[in-house]
Amino acid sequence: MQPGASFGVNKVHNILVIDDESITLKMSKEGLERLGYNVAIFSRPDKALDYFSKSHNDLDLVITDKSMPKMNGVELVKQMREIDDSIPIFILTGFASNEDDLSLRKAGVTDILYKPLSIREISSKIKEILD
Repeated sequence: MQPGASFGVNKVHNILVIDDESITLKMSKEGLERLGYNVAIFSRPDKALDYFSKSHNDLDLVITDKSMPKMNGVELVKQMREIDDSIPIFILTGFASNEDDLSLRKAGVTDILYKPLSIREISSKIKEILD
């Protein structure tokens, strides 16, 4: 059985994940790859932005943390949207108010996901967008 077959993953999708916490990156990569996705991970938003600018045509989804040092997720999303506004972008946050939600949507975020999040929950959200 092909990885991800039980979740209905037909095409192999490419996902970019950005988070400054290495354990979160490791768990995200392992979990998403088990589901059959190709995953590129970055702990530094500036490096992720460089990768995105060169590889955006090959990406199907971006998942980024909201709170990161030097460049937060909102600024990262804004810069990514200047390069390509067609790729879905999920932002992960521990808390957001209605005002935060509105500003995230205005920045170009496709969906807001609240931590903690299980791999099953994120898989469901990914399938909603990509399938």
